[in-house]
Amino acid sequence: MNDFHNSKKNNAAALYLRLSKEDVYKIHGGDESQSIQNQRLLLMEEAAKRGFTVTDIYCDEDYSGTDESRPEFNRLLKDAYEKRFSVILCKSQSRFTRDMEVSERYINRIFPLLKIRFISIADHVDTDKRANKRARQINALVNEWYVEDLSENIKSVLKSKMRQGQFLGAFAPYGYKKDENDNHKLVIDAEAAAVVKSIFDYCMQGYGIQQICYQLQQQNILPPTAYKQSKGLAFQNPNAQKQHQKNALWARTTIKRILTNEVYIGTLIQGREKKISYKSKKVVTAPKNEWIVVEKNHEAIISKEDFYNVQEILQLKRRFSPISDKKNKHYPLAGKVKCKDCGSTMIRRGSQNTKYYYLSCGLAGKSSPKQCTSHMIKYSILEQKVAEALQCHIKNSENSICDRKKEIPLLPIHMEQKKESTGLKHNREVCDLHQNAALQHKKTVEDNENILQAAASKQTIKKYGPFAELTNELVYAFIDFIEIGEKNENGCQYMTIYWKC
Repeated sequence: MNDFHNSKKNNAAALYLRLSKEDVYKIHGGDESQSIQNQRLLLMEEAAKRGFTVTDIYCDEDYSGTDESRPEFNRLLKDAYEKRFSVILCKSQSRFTRDMEVSERYINRIFPLLKIRFISIADHVDTDKRANKRARQINALVNEWYVEDLSENIKSVLKSKMRQGQFLGAFAPYGYKKDENDNHKLVIDAEAAAVVKSIFDYCMQGYGIQQICYQLQQQNILPPTAYKQSKGLAFQNPNAQKQHQKNALWARTTIKRILTNEVYIGTLIQGREKKISYKSKKVVTAPKNEWIVVEKNHEAIISKEDFYNVQEILQLKRRFSPISDKKNKHYPLAGKVKCKDCGSTMIRRGSQNTKYYYLSCGLAGKSSPKQCTSHMIKYSILEQKVAEALQCHIKNSENSICDRKKEIPLLPIHMEQKKESTGLKHNREVCDLHQNAALQHKKTVEDNENILQAAASKQTIKKYGPFAELTNELVYAFIDFIEIGEKNENGCQYMTIYWKC
């Protein structure tokens, strides 16, 4: 009785079938031999021919031969350890695995220890035959080479498509959708694009990222994941916070990602991530010089001017203004004011109780012994003078080309031309008609440069025109930075404004 039971167990066979995505393409090309149905038929016939009793069939579809997470593959291994069969039948060794290490581990070591015979029909592999071992190892090497070559070919094709500006993502970025006639082309999604514009506008108006989240939440605007799902897309964001995703809340990371994404100025950037190996699913960030960047690839939602102004805003450390009656308003000049002598950023100091604030040189405040002087200026006076200068600059710019740099007296208020007290050899005012020939030549060169920028400046000036108060948006549109000089022996202090346009 035991002999009969053992002989029956020794004939128990498991069939393993696998179909990968690349096999599907072959089937569409007419090679039906790869299909699951044909694999099943072939193995059933072989089992009957050899007198094996099929105990179970294990089938993985759409899985690579290098993927060790295949569900049926792992069920097969589990049952093998439990000795539910004594034979494994495959169409070829590559159906079981294309990984040389996995092949060596199971086919040549573990299965023989478990007294399980591995047979593949197409390449004549049989672990019961000792002379067959070298053939199995050669097969494993060839199978791995095949996967490596295939991986490189696929990467090459994908990179070529990226360079052509074809969008290869599964879902379009928020604000865009895929063209109905071309799945690799981005077109504007008007509804979402309006929200993207609002996010950039809020940032340029001085709102912080958390305040932008609050504004969108108050308006019941769906965040990107919920919005795409509302349009019938099976979209999931693996990077989204689960709580925010569940409650359809805007997250700070979402706002930051939108504000820094160059896709909104028409630039397509792909290839940011890459697999660490063709054998692994793990991805890492690729070096920036490997990214594939295609400019003017699709219609922009945000102008380049506004986009780069926002990048500048995000780089600066912003604080709320307690001197303003308007809640959540920022200092319009925050991060824009520098010491004329040492180049350090001017730091806000003062008391909230008295509402008296001034700016002073950051280096003078922290260096010991002091490496610079304070260059102190009352903030309210500075903001007033900048607003007046900007009004004048816009008015003059409508009629003519203005200097890129303008020196303006602060205290006392008079227009006397003074030399700076910093020990510099030349007066930095650019409007003196009696300067020497070298300065005249320099001014001519600057004027020529301004002519080239006039067209772009005209659009900015037309956009803003006269204004009632100095705002973050105005400052970032027109002002590159401001330098504050120290008071000279006559008590006169100058600021120099460097205009963007």
